[in-house]
Amino acid sequence: MNSTFDLDAASDKKKILITDDDPIVASMLEAALSDDFEVRIADSGEACLQIVPDYKPDLVLLDIEMSGMDGYDTCQALQEQSDVHFVPVIFVSSHDSLEERMRAYEVGGVDFIIKPFEPEELLRKAQIAIDLKAEREQLTQEKNSIQQMAMSFLTNLGESGVVLKFLRNCFTCNDYESLAKMAIEAMDEYGLEALVQVRTAGACHTFAPRGHASELETSVFAKTHSLDRIFQFKSRMIINYPHASLLVNNMPLDNPDLCGRIRDNAAYIAEGVEASANAIMLREAVMHHVDQQKRAAQQTVSAIENLREQYRKQQSDTRYILHNLTENMNKLYVYLGLTEGQEKAVADTVHASVEEALQLFERGLDFEGQFSSVLEGLKKVS
Repeated sequence: MNSTFDLDAASDKKKILITDDDPIVASMLEAALSDDFEVRIADSGEACLQIVPDYKPDLVLLDIEMSGMDGYDTCQALQEQSDVHFVPVIFVSSHDSLEERMRAYEVGGVDFIIKPFEPEELLRKAQIAIDLKAEREQLTQEKNSIQQMAMSFLTNLGESGVVLKFLRNCFTCNDYESLAKMAIEAMDEYGLEALVQVRTAGACHTFAPRGHASELETSVFAKTHSLDRIFQFKSRMIINYPHASLLVNNMPLDNPDLCGRIRDNAAYIAEGVEASANAIMLREAVMHHVDQQKRAAQQTVSAIENLREQYRKQQSDTRYILHNLTENMNKLYVYLGLTEGQEKAVADTVHASVEEALQLFERGLDFEGQFSSVLEGLKKVS
């Protein structure tokens, strides 16, 4: 029973093909992955292309610098094999330059690992890439079912209508995800695959047609968003604004006129994303400021209510003290031995002072009205 269970569990493991002409590196990669995945090793790009059709791996780890076919050529040939569905490729390299990442992205890679690698990072990236394959296969099925309808819709709508529709509706978006989705759908109406990145003070949001951008795609944005307003590398084009970038993966280079029109329309859409993102950021800042104002008003209400209670208590205590003063003075006359005239003079003096204090209390009633007015106004704000 146990051996049968283990065999079934092993058969469910996702398959990874390691392609590296360095046997030491290949064995290190295998050791890091073999507990969680079914692993095979190819020692060259040519061997990789021979193994893939029958082995059907869920992921290929591909060294860049190999004798014979290098990793770039191997990946490109792998993507072009007519009998092979999409296989994610993670490049493994000891170098990390923008040129190498651009080349890796251009030939179809989904991620990039730097030697020497961390086993935890390798496992994490491998699982993400395999999940990406599953998402892409599902997306392909869904896309095939609606492709004919989408193409018919594009023909009727017209190129300029796509931009106008987006610009008319983009300011209705209340969050970055819905804004990016609207821009991606607009580019999809041109038959193009696009990604959107929105950068705020506190975060960086990257969106793809499938929902989640790969780490390599995210890193391409990081490397290029500070470059020219429009930056193109073969069939990829990125349009940059301070807070938003639009990346198009499949520019129609075989049709220069269409390519030029798409470039202009994509720039309008990217500008709309930038303006809408700024509006969302402003709205968030205003809401944050309003919340701060409400909290401040609530604190002020509490402070004024405490002050009013203290004022009321002070009035009550003072009235009590004045009453006791009058009573005590009347009792003292017997012991002081004052003449009748002296008693009257003292009594008149005390009485006048008490009356003056009571008049001050009467004027203090205005404070009570002011307290009520201020509190009423603050409670409306809070």
